[in-house]
Amino acid sequence: MKPHSRKGDYFAEDDGEMVPRTSHTAAFLSDTKDRGPPVQSQIWRSGEKVPFVQTYSLRAFEKPPQVQTQALRDFEKHLNDLKKENFSLKLRIYFLEERMQQKYEASREDIYKRNIELKVEVESLKRELQDKKQHLDKTWADV
Repeated sequence: MKPHSRKGDYFAEDDGEMVPRTSHTAAFLSDTKDRGPPVQSQIWRSGEKVPFVQTYSLRAFEKPPQVQTQALRDFEKHLNDLKKENFSLKLRIYFLEERMQQKYEASREDIYKRNIELKVEVESLKRELQDKKQHLDKTWADV
């Protein structure tokens, strides 16, 4: 058995359309008929005359209670606050990533420069070692 929502208590689905349930509508109308405005007739498109009270009373279903509108306002306010917070966090992430990239690029250039300097130093030390080996071999051959 399906649980009925508040809307489901007063309306039944008829081929995908919401149709007022007779028992609930009749009970509601009989309850409000005594308190409503004077009965006037209103002609519908089908040509059928319907008492104005019935049309007027059914509109009471459409007005949400004050508690629901307050909850909706609170929800919308909370949603707006979350959207603002989300935007500020995205902005913060963007600037942090940008700063990180700048530091990385600067440090990357420093690393390349240092790497070139070390390669030059290695080559000069290899040459110096080779010269000393040749000098040692020459001295060893002289002895």
